Amino acid sequence: MKSEKQVTIFVLLVILVLAAAGAFLIINSNKGTPDEYNYNNFRVSKNPTIGYTVVAYTGQQPYHLQLRNDPRNVENITIDPKIRSLILTKQEIFFTLDPDFNSIPVLGAMEMANILGRRLGLYDKRVTGTVTRQPENSEGVQVVDCDKVTEDVNVVRLQLGSETKVFLEDNECIIVQGTNEWEIVRASDRLIYQLLEVIED
Repeated sequence: MKSEKQVTIFVLLVILVLAAAGAFLIINSNKGTPDEYNYNNFRVSKNPTIGYTVVAYTGQQPYHLQLRNDPRNVENITIDPKIRSLILTKQEIFFTLDPDFNSIPVLGAMEMANILGRRLGLYDKRVTGTVTRQPENSEGVQVVDCDKVTEDVNVVRLQLGSETKVFLEDNECIIVQGTNEWEIVRASDRLIYQLLEVIED
């Protein structure tokens, strides 16, 4: 009788251990790895070199987009919710920045232009890179600033400022602002995630 009781207790302990182990595996399999996760039903994975790959969809068509920052790293940046519809309703976009900037903010402009332009076929906009003023000792560079905003043309100006954010000026010029050059890139990625609806309002 005593041995039967011991066997029963032993079997129950084995079942409990197996159940706990199974629950642990299920929970951890849903977490994914730190370098790969789901964000609002979008797959995000860290690249082995630089940045992140985000799998976005237009209808049923997947697009693997390469960005410097993942959604979690930019979700604290404020953005005007009107910007998405403003960009999508106009066919032409000028990306403009100070000609004295180093190459880092250009990365942000290029990321936005790649997503919005005709190369990927996502939004199929006419995109042009410009500067806010004529550089010294250089001619023939296209100069565009916020005064070029029209009913059919968007201007996105990348600039330095006291806060990293994406906002609209009174004439609906879109400002992508960072406290330093890398923060401008981070704000650029925030705008991209807003356009793709990876980060929701």
